[in-house]
Amino acid sequence: MKSDIIDRIEEENLLQYIDKVNMTDRDKEIAAIWITQKPTYRELGERYGISHERIRQIIIKYARKAHHYYNLDHKEQ
Repeated sequence: MKSDIIDRIEEENLLQYIDKVNMTDRDKEIAAIWITQKPTYRELGERYGISHERIRQIIIKYARKAHHYYNLDHKEQ
């Protein structure tokens, strides 16, 4: 599952939709750090005081929401 998420985020350049997705600033920050710096879920969890499972959930949620905007952009073309 993790590799599917990574592939989707990288192939579709989903970081460009960070300002469009409806998530908390903290969750957006976590997603942006994970995309750009590639830390482990555990490292991010320790940094933010949450579990690595919660980090995984945030990344999946971001990928799903950003993919929606990706689809909208590419449907118009």
